Amino acid sequence: MNRLPNVLKSRHGVYYLRTYRNGSEVRTSLRTKDWATAKLLALNFHLGRAMPLRKLDVEFPSGFKITNVHTADDFERLKELLERGDVQQFLKESTARIADAQAHLGIAPTEAAAPVPPAPVAPAKARTKIFSEVVGLYLAEKKLDNTRKTIEEKQSTYNEYARLFTDADMNSMSDEQATSFKNRMISDGAKPPSINKKLSYMKDLFSYAIRNKLYFSANPFDKLGVSSKAKIQAATQSYREFTDSDLRLIFENPGYAEYMNEPDYLWVPFLGLYTGARIETLANLKVSQIQNEDGVWLLDIDKDKNLNSIRKIPLHERVLESGFLKYVETVKAAGHVQLFPHINPGKNGYSRNCSRRFGQYLDLVGIKESRKVFHSFRVTFINRMTNTGVHAAILMGIVGHYEQKRIDFSSPHFANYQKKKPMEILKEAIDKLEYDIKFAAH
Repeated sequence: MNRLPNVLKSRHGVYYLRTYRNGSEVRTSLRTKDWATAKLLALNFHLGRAMPLRKLDVEFPSGFKITNVHTADDFERLKELLERGDVQQFLKESTARIADAQAHLGIAPTEAAAPVPPAPVAPAKARTKIFSEVVGLYLAEKKLDNTRKTIEEKQSTYNEYARLFTDADMNSMSDEQATSFKNRMISDGAKPPSINKKLSYMKDLFSYAIRNKLYFSANPFDKLGVSSKAKIQAATQSYREFTDSDLRLIFENPGYAEYMNEPDYLWVPFLGLYTGARIETLANLKVSQIQNEDGVWLLDIDKDKNLNSIRKIPLHERVLESGFLKYVETVKAAGHVQLFPHINPGKNGYSRNCSRRFGQYLDLVGIKESRKVFHSFRVTFINRMTNTGVHAAILMGIVGHYEQKRIDFSSPHFANYQKKKPMEILKEAIDKLEYDIKFAAH
């Protein structure tokens, strides 16, 4: 026989209702060991609170039966029957029997058998803007400091969420939907890094909505993620530094210029080695971003991964000697905006072809370890700069791990630099870096 939801029997054989209020379990005794009585009392409780029911069969004392109760019409019919005299009389008799049993057992009677009043209706949530409008406002702001690739990934994630849960008012979004979104990705076979990235995008969106008075509940994506071996794998499969031997294989090979036969193929790896910048940052450079400030040539990174990544990177002396500035002047004289004007940006930005070509070149020269890729230049730069003894804040400002403009060169920590301009200090720091290589393309 089908059972009413949440009707359980105690270890003493007495039936009770298990419900939840404000996240806590509440047990309400039905004070009977008789299943028929318990079922009617519980049914009355459920109908009074408009709680969801599964399919069930009900037989009333008069002999009248209703089977496969499930639809709204079925529930209305039950309500009518519960108002009939014979059912009411049965409930009264059941209550009297419970009281007699309690008296016989020496148990003080309680008021729990009284009809349970309907739960108060929660006030309607305030309405603000629909989900897609909030997404539009959020992404417009994030375009100030997110890369094109990140914006596209976020938009794709929000579109996926809206398809699943409709483009409803932002305040109608719930914790249950957030959990369902995560579980849907898991069931679709998504990998933990992908799931957690999308969940972080959703969390950031709702944090924005909360800050801007567009969402009035706690962030439903807070602390929502998938736990796995991903972090351990990341620790053991992180990018590896290039050794001096690797760097000579890459840059001293006579075939470097021939194989890396496009301007971005040629210059982006070399710039990566001496700036520690990410491949997309370099491939997307504009001519106007190569500047001279106080006599120091630099890359003005005015848009990158985040606010900390907006920075100025002095060009190392080896870069100035390499002929790079001559290339810049050639592109500028031709009237181009992009430093590498032949690149047509794709879905993932400007760096896809350069990344692929560099990977092929590594295989060609015999560097086949999977953890040695273009990003290894960034790891190499940071490690080698650290070994020069450069101040940590200066290094973090160069590579974009700390907001460069917040470095206070007037503080006691920088006593040795206080008579110099900030860009001179950064230039002096970066020129301490030396590699035992000769650039074959020079």
